[in-house]
Amino acid sequence: MKSSSKKWAALAGLASVALAVSACAPGNTGGDKGDGGSSPSALPATGWVAADRDAITDGGTLNLPLDETPANWNLYNLDSGTVDDNTISSLFLPGFVIVKEDGSWEADKNFATSVELKSEDPQVVEVKINPDAVWSDGTAIGYQDIQGMFNALNGKVEAYAPTSTNVWSDIESVEAGENDQDVLITFANKNADWPSILGGIYPRWLTASPESFNTAWATGPFAPDGSTFVSGNAFVVSKFDATGKTITFEPNPKWWGDKPKLDTINFKATDRSTVGNAFANKEFDAIPINSSVDTLEAAKARSDSEILSSKGVTYSHVTLNGTAGVFEDVEVRQAFAKSLDRKIMAQAVIEPLGVEPEVLNNLIFLNGQNGYEDDSADIAFDVEAAKKQLEDAGWVEGDKGIREKDGTKLTVRLVIPSETPNSALLSQQIQPMAAKAGFEVKIDTVPSADFFTKYITTETRDFEATIFAWQGTPYPISSTESIFNPADSGQNFPGVADERLDGLWADANAELDPEARLDIAKEIDKIIMSEAVTIPLAARPNQYAVAKGLVNYGPSQFESVTGTNHWENVGWAK
Repeated sequence: MKSSSKKWAALAGLASVALAVSACAPGNTGGDKGDGGSSPSALPATGWVAADRDAITDGGTLNLPLDETPANWNLYNLDSGTVDDNTISSLFLPGFVIVKEDGSWEADKNFATSVELKSEDPQVVEVKINPDAVWSDGTAIGYQDIQGMFNALNGKVEAYAPTSTNVWSDIESVEAGENDQDVLITFANKNADWPSILGGIYPRWLTASPESFNTAWATGPFAPDGSTFVSGNAFVVSKFDATGKTITFEPNPKWWGDKPKLDTINFKATDRSTVGNAFANKEFDAIPINSSVDTLEAAKARSDSEILSSKGVTYSHVTLNGTAGVFEDVEVRQAFAKSLDRKIMAQAVIEPLGVEPEVLNNLIFLNGQNGYEDDSADIAFDVEAAKKQLEDAGWVEGDKGIREKDGTKLTVRLVIPSETPNSALLSQQIQPMAAKAGFEVKIDTVPSADFFTKYITTETRDFEATIFAWQGTPYPISSTESIFNPADSGQNFPGVADERLDGLWADANAELDPEARLDIAKEIDKIIMSEAVTIPLAARPNQYAVAKGLVNYGPSQFESVTGTNHWENVGWAK
């Protein structure tokens, strides 16, 4: 689960290990065609128009928008990891497991003949790689690729500085079994979410050194020669224009699976404020609605289109910087959270889409996900309780109701991206709500292109409060660790980690009994909710506008955050 589209995500489709960030802008079709939405219970888990390969035309072009082209094509790099980045990577990165509609996983036969837990004590996972699987430069995909990822992502060499070491840090070794395509992954510490690391695999030359890991793919996914684009999936980059912000993919000539139906897939970075009109003008064949009513209405004006909907995993939230200013004090953070009527805020951005929102009161599990319970006691809306908490913390009411302490006003700088309408809407709601408790909120609108690179980073933390979205995953326990623990994690933007969390994630990840594991996860959630550094609002429905005739691409909850699990099956109906 940032809302231009960042970042850090353990993507359900790619099943990467961290949670993705998105800027907050806010067989059957299974979706809403005309009204843009329905009740959450009526939405399907997968909403795209499904079609068998023999019902799809051979050839054709697909034009899709992006918020931004990749700042680095390595998703584990600190400059990378947006939802868009993950979408693009799913075209050219191989993965041994794939997530199904219900959120469970299975081996992807394109890449692995089998993926099995061979032993529980010690925990050993065996991946038998499809012998036909090769990188497009001719290098066979083998244990060396997974071994390279282990070396880069286990946290032992700080120079790699990955955004997350989830799961990888629990591995003891990655070795070859009977041959280079027989991979044995042995764990030093048990980890129940081990499938989550097998969804997106990088070539060994990228992870060979910290320098290559951080820079080799800064301008594109290259083969060892540093200039030829490489792929281990159905498509390969044929052109990347960083200045014009366009990317073109064509079928990978070394691909061993079913021939891709499409001849070309084009991506172009486009402002969210104009993407609806661009779709209406037929510049794009499908666009995400991103919870924008303006985008929805503009898209519906196109006669040869339909609006498809599914349940969603992306939830908006307010994040507070706990390392500086007034929010260093947990009492002030809780008071700020209590001043916000989250139900009203959720309704403002979701109801216009035709969907009744459910306020999210958990930071591990989504509404309806196994393990979900309401843990919002410490941040529940209560203005009077917020006032008392501030009084007890020494903040007294001053001029125009703004509280003061030792000559300092209770001022909050709320940083939002310029091209995200829902962030603007929510910030305008936060300002008067927080004022009732005594907070002065100053809205600082910054360029969207700088939002996740200059302001909302773990290096600068150039904000006191901000709004973006996390994109969830079928692996909700392990994938959330790097957001909340440790304090210096590459995804912990608030910079806070409660000492009560020490060891809890390790315990949960090592617990192979599902019910016992849920109990630990529930304990974790109560703690991170009480810290009030991330104030959840609601998960938004996943909605796409698609041109009629486009099949196997569109909205889904878990089956894929990229719009499809198999790009070779995306195309136009006959």
